[in-house]
Amino acid sequence: MLTRSSMSLSAHCYKSIFRVNPTLVRCSGPFTTEATSKKDNGKPENEETPEVAASEQEIKKLNETIAEFKDKYQRSLAETENVRSRLRKEIEDAKLFGIQAFCKDLITVADVMKMAVTSIPENELENETNKVWKSFYEGVCLTDKELHKVFDRHGLKLLEPEQGDKFDPYDHEALFEVPIDTLEPGSVAHVERIGYKLKGRTLRPAQVGVSRKAS
Repeated sequence: MLTRSSMSLSAHCYKSIFRVNPTLVRCSGPFTTEATSKKDNGKPENEETPEVAASEQEIKKLNETIAEFKDKYQRSLAETENVRSRLRKEIEDAKLFGIQAFCKDLITVADVMKMAVTSIPENELENETNKVWKSFYEGVCLTDKELHKVFDRHGLKLLEPEQGDKFDPYDHEALFEVPIDTLEPGSVAHVERIGYKLKGRTLRPAQVGVSRKAS
C-alpha cells in the first residue's frame, strides 16, 4: 500500500516527465491524462463519418444530374439547328417554286428574241443602204443581252451542251439519234434547243440529238 509520501513523490515525478515530453507518458491508473484517455477511447482518425459519406453521395448525384442536363442541352441545340436548316431549305424551295413559272415565261420570250435575231438575213445586215434591218437587229440583240443579265441576277443560267458532251438525262432531252462514228455512242451530236438551270436545278433540259454507231 502506497503511503502519502510515496504518492506525492510519484506525482512529482510524473509532472516532471510530462513537462519535458508529454508523449512519453503512457501510464495507467489514476495518473492517465484526459487527452490520452480520449484518444484511446475515440474512433480512428481516418475513419469516414456518416456526414462525410452522405455529402460525397450527394455530390455524386449532383454530378450525374449536371451531366444529364448537359446532354439534354446539347441535344436540344443540335435539334434546334436541324430545325433551322430545314426551315431555311423550305423557304428557299418556296422562293424557287414561286419564280419557276415566271422564269419559264421569260425563257419563252428569250426563245422568241433568239429566233428574231437569227431570222434576219446576213446579207441584209451587210447592206449599208438598208439601215432599217440593221437598226432592228441591233435593238433585238441589245434587248436579248439585257434579258440575260436579268437571268444571271436571279440565278437563271443557260444550259448549252457542246458536241461530244456525255448525254445527261437530267440536263438533256434526247429527240433523235445521229448515226456517227466520230463520236462516242451516247454523246451529244446536235443541239436542237438550249436549256436553262435555275439556281443549279434544271428548269428546262436542252433538247439534243444523241450519237450512235453508224454501222
